[in-house]
Amino acid sequence: MRIRSILSLAASAVAVAALATPAQAADAADGAYFIRDVRTGACLAGGEGPLGGHIEPCNPGTVWEVRNQGNGLAQIVEARGENRCLALSPIRIFPPAVWVDQCGQQPDQWTIQGAADNQPVNIALGRGEFGSLTTEGRRVVLLPDGRPQWIMERLG
Repeated sequence: MRIRSILSLAASAVAVAALATPAQAADAADGAYFIRDVRTGACLAGGEGPLGGHIEPCNPGTVWEVRNQGNGLAQIVEARGENRCLALSPIRIFPPAVWVDQCGQQPDQWTIQGAADNQPVNIALGRGEFGSLTTEGRRVVLLPDGRPQWIMERLG
């Protein structure tokens, strides 16, 4: 009877720990990607300036490199060799904007949540505390009610 109680307690502890664990990053391997908006098919683009995050037709300028950080987070880096990451804009507006800045200068580590293999994913800044990527017209912003909206299309 005592062993059954201990096993029951251990099973409960495992269940609670599983519920408390943040969502795991998708198995988006390091590499080059188009990050497509599910609704429009357009690609995530960095643009210029602090309100620069937007969507546009996919082209060589909208290629991103995913760099897993080993902690469930990944940097999303412009594939231009300039070490510029998709990041939270320093301009404090609502909804928060994203832009491209030197990696490490602004919050720039993302959780890619959901299925991989050309299925929609949710891309959340940090572990979601800053919100998730979504679109408002052509602009890309962060909102708290994230949902799978992006297709990670692996290139090469």
